[in-house]
Amino acid sequence: MEEFGSICREVLLWPEGVPSSNGLSGAEQTLGPGLIGNVSVPVLYVYPASQPCGQAVILCPGGGFRGVAVEHEGRAFASWFNERGITLAVLKYRLPNGRREIPGEDIRRAVRLLEERSGELRIRSLGVMGASIGGYVAASAALFPETGMRPDFQILLYPVISMRDGLTHLPSRERLMGPHPSGDEIAACSLDRYVSPETPAAFIALAGDDQAVTPENSLLYYRALMDNRVPASLHIYPEGGHGFGFSDTFRYKRQWLAELEKWLDGLR
Repeated sequence: MEEFGSICREVLLWPEGVPSSNGLSGAEQTLGPGLIGNVSVPVLYVYPASQPCGQAVILCPGGGFRGVAVEHEGRAFASWFNERGITLAVLKYRLPNGRREIPGEDIRRAVRLLEERSGELRIRSLGVMGASIGGYVAASAALFPETGMRPDFQILLYPVISMRDGLTHLPSRERLMGPHPSGDEIAACSLDRYVSPETPAAFIALAGDDQAVTPENSLLYYRALMDNRVPASLHIYPEGGHGFGFSDTFRYKRQWLAELEKWLDGLR
């Protein structure tokens, strides 16, 4: 395992080999600016804070399980978090290719890796963050943790939460579960059903005019959090569509980041 320093380190999640295959082979593919496809070897890009405040975040980019958007929903956040003393780790997870257990294996492994190095990185509080289908991956770690490895908080940007028709992002569901999942399988993979009083606190941000992932996903999750008395902060901006990530073109960027900073400060 590589030692962490003041610059980004690329850390293999499974240096001795992944626990299960996603059926993909060959080299990774560049599908667009910052969008990496055909991912079968997961990597954690760790950006340690030079003056750590004790918090760290594992960020799962989106990409519809077609690829992983490692730039605008990943690495672009590194300086913002580091400037606030927060270590950021961007997860390039394996694409499921119809094997629904794959992303969960990777995010839980990433949580374990940072938990094991909490002393080295001066981490007292570890959260998960995700955008779009990456929000589904991040929330999965919050809801289905390894024993003793539950994240302390979760940050979700325009997340996919439900796999149900009319709510989910259908291309992502097909890449996760195959083309013809049963009703029971769909219900079993809809995350709002699994919120409990032990679920970590959540910050959720999205645009109300999102046409790719209906805002009802975030509302369902927020209602489930409220029903279980889990602290949650929900921010819906009137416009901005889907996939704004760290982009300057999102007109409410300053506002949502300011709200996130206040929320994170309140967790310390």
